[in-house]
Amino acid sequence: MAQIKITKKQFKKVLNEVIGFRTTYEDEALSELESFIKVVEGPVAKYAKTKSFPEDPITQRIYQLVTEGGELHTLTQELIDLLESLEDKPKPGEKRIGFRFKNRQ
Repeated sequence: MAQIKITKKQFKKVLNEVIGFRTTYEDEALSELESFIKVVEGPVAKYAKTKSFPEDPITQRIYQLVTEGGELHTLTQELIDLLESLEDKPKPGEKRIGFRFKNRQ
C-alpha cells in the first residue's frame, strides 16, 4: 500500500477538523454564501414568477418572513451589513501594503 505524504500544516488542519476545531472559515463562508445566492437567485426567483399567492396561511407566512422587519428580512439585512463591512478585494494591478492598497486614490 502506498503512503500518502502530507505537510505538518495539512496534518494539523485535518486533526483539528476531526476533533471539531476550525481555525478559519474563509473558504467555507464564501462557499456557503455562493450556495445561498444560487438558491435565492434560482428556485426562489422562479417560484416568485410561477406560483400563485392566494389568501391562505402559506402566503401569510411568506409575507411575515419577507416584510421589512420580518424574520428573513432582518437576517438578510444582517448578512448584507456583514458583507458590506468586509474589506474589498484588491483590483487587478493593486498590491496590498498592510491595510492599504498601492495605487489607490
